[in-house]
Amino acid sequence: MFKENYTEVTEFILLGLTDPAELQPVLFVVFLVIYLITVFGNVSMILLIRADSKLQTPMYFFLSHLSFVDLCSATTVTPQMLVHFLSERKTISRLGCFIQFDFSMSLGITGGYILTVMAYDRYLAIGKPLLYGSKMSRGVCVSLVAAPYIYGFANGLAQTILMLRLSFCGPKEINHFYCADPPLVVLACSDTYVKETSMLIENYTEVTEFILLGLTDQAELQPFLFVVFLVIYLITVFCNVSMILLIRTDSKLQTPMYFFLSHLSFVDLCSATTVTPQMLVHFLSERKTISRLGCFIQFDFSMSLGITGGYILTVMAYDRYLAIGKPLLYGSKMSRGVCVSLVAAPYIYGFANGLAQTILMLRLSFCGPKEINHFYCADPPLVVLACSDTYVKETAMFVVAGSNLTCSLTIILISYIFIFRAILRISSAEGKRKAFSTCGSHLTAVFVSYGTRFCLYVRPPSETSVEQGKIIAVFAVFVSPMLNPFIYSLRNKDVKRVIKKVIQEKLFFNSGTHLINGM
Repeated sequence: MFKENYTEVTEFILLGLTDPAELQPVLFVVFLVIYLITVFGNVSMILLIRADSKLQTPMYFFLSHLSFVDLCSATTVTPQMLVHFLSERKTISRLGCFIQFDFSMSLGITGGYILTVMAYDRYLAIGKPLLYGSKMSRGVCVSLVAAPYIYGFANGLAQTILMLRLSFCGPKEINHFYCADPPLVVLACSDTYVKETSMLIENYTEVTEFILLGLTDQAELQPFLFVVFLVIYLITVFCNVSMILLIRTDSKLQTPMYFFLSHLSFVDLCSATTVTPQMLVHFLSERKTISRLGCFIQFDFSMSLGITGGYILTVMAYDRYLAIGKPLLYGSKMSRGVCVSLVAAPYIYGFANGLAQTILMLRLSFCGPKEINHFYCADPPLVVLACSDTYVKETAMFVVAGSNLTCSLTIILISYIFIFRAILRISSAEGKRKAFSTCGSHLTAVFVSYGTRFCLYVRPPSETSVEQGKIIAVFAVFVSPMLNPFIYSLRNKDVKRVIKKVIQEKLFFNSGTHLINGM
């Protein structure tokens, strides 16, 4: 109804560098030469680095990726620009414009962070030359160069999604030679759009806080639930903190598997802490509100930590594959630097995804009602409260949840296919039993984690799904973080040995103290 007086533009006109027609052929030749030099120079650099064995060092590895990003950046813009120099019709389709915007933004960010990585590489080469070879292994270099790509393209996608949310109804002349950020934004008619749609919501104001309805509205159950979830939270904190401290302090647990397990415990601890304290307060309070800012911060951290935890489980599956499938290469392939890079990637990717989802959520209007039918600010329950179009947010939710769950679970399944093949090749029954034992706890954690996440996110938001989601979320938010330390300790001889050792030392210390006091 509110778009009836205008139509969305289907293409844009790029005004280019200058208007005079007589300059266009000159500019065509100049920029064609520049582009050909750029392509030749960067392709030559990449091929030289790949072909010469003496250039197989971290510095030149990063330089080859910088050349690749520069080549792609130039190719994103220049061919279209050259065509326009010789054409009277200087148009670009709406889709083509947003694709160009996405790639130019993503590649720009990626290139900047590759330069940052190169600075770190030079610091290690000059500042710590004796440690340079071990700290900059092949795996570390790949991880260090992958992080800028992941972060850059996640940022570019987030910016493009925000741009797609704008309305463009005319004029359509972009005062630039490609689809760049400020020139595109000034063409948006979103102010008019907001003004016209305000007729639909003129009796509403944006809510400044939300009310969390919690698990149940029965007042007599609130003290009981407070005790139950307080006990669960205390067990979660105690077990995960104990797991982290045991791994950090015992020299025999200084292996990649336990390093990753300590980070899984940390993520579980943070996930529980993001939700539980607020929930416990609400059990004993009549005012069950949370500020709008607090709600979105809680949403961001719960989403980010959920994705991070899933990919740490994926990294742990890869670690088990190397340990069982390639034991002779395990020590060299899983060096300290590689482990740090492998655990850093889930954090970077998880929080970039969480930030993108939060930005999309912030773009929605919430004008009432403000009762969230959940015990924390979760995705589907928040989306159903929005009084603006949620199509982009819902689509992004399905795409992000579906792709992340499918991608990480596929890697886990492929890893275990190779693991089982390696186990079947082991001749001794004891060796097979030990190999299966090291995988059993991880498979249990994967089953619990991914089962709940599939049920939580890969469903369309509705009142029914929200009610069902609350029960499933209890397992994801509370039960899984509490169970993971038990899963990994009860089935693990090394952890049980360390726990027994700590208990014996504690008992010996206490008995010794009592004897001294008695004397």
